[in-house]
Amino acid sequence: HGSRDAKTGDGHMCVGITSTGHEMNRDLVVKPLPGDQPVMRGFPATWNDPADELYKNEDLWPHTVPLAKAYGEDTKKDHVVIWVNTYGKSRVFATTLGHSNATMQTPVYLDLVTRGLLWACDRLQDDGTAKPGYGPGGK
Repeated sequence: HGSRDAKTGDGHMCVGITSTGHEMNRDLVVKPLPGDQPVMRGFPATWNDPADELYKNEDLWPHTVPLAKAYGEDTKKDHVVIWVNTYGKSRVFATTLGHSNATMQTPVYLDLVTRGLLWACDRLQDDGTAKPGYGPGGK
């Protein structure tokens, strides 16, 4: 929610979701949403994300594609925690997860962020692997 005090909505439109706050730090149960987005290839059916913050979704912008959710204990509803967006010609991968070393050190998180970055750079194939020349040992 770094752009929460911005005078325009451009920051939120670029990121794809408006959020101005989060719930307490706690373990989250993250569940992928139905769909066939390559960023989510290999993501488990349910992932127990250790010690993270659940950001409360206020608005999802028109080109945002939600990819995973977690349930808010305070709000008593699901919130999108992983998504992709297009902003003009730009591809944006975003997640509100990753507020602790415990989360960022998990293979699930590291693989997710890798696929997300590759997707944003148009270097991810439909099967969730890097395009030739962009994986380990590539360019």
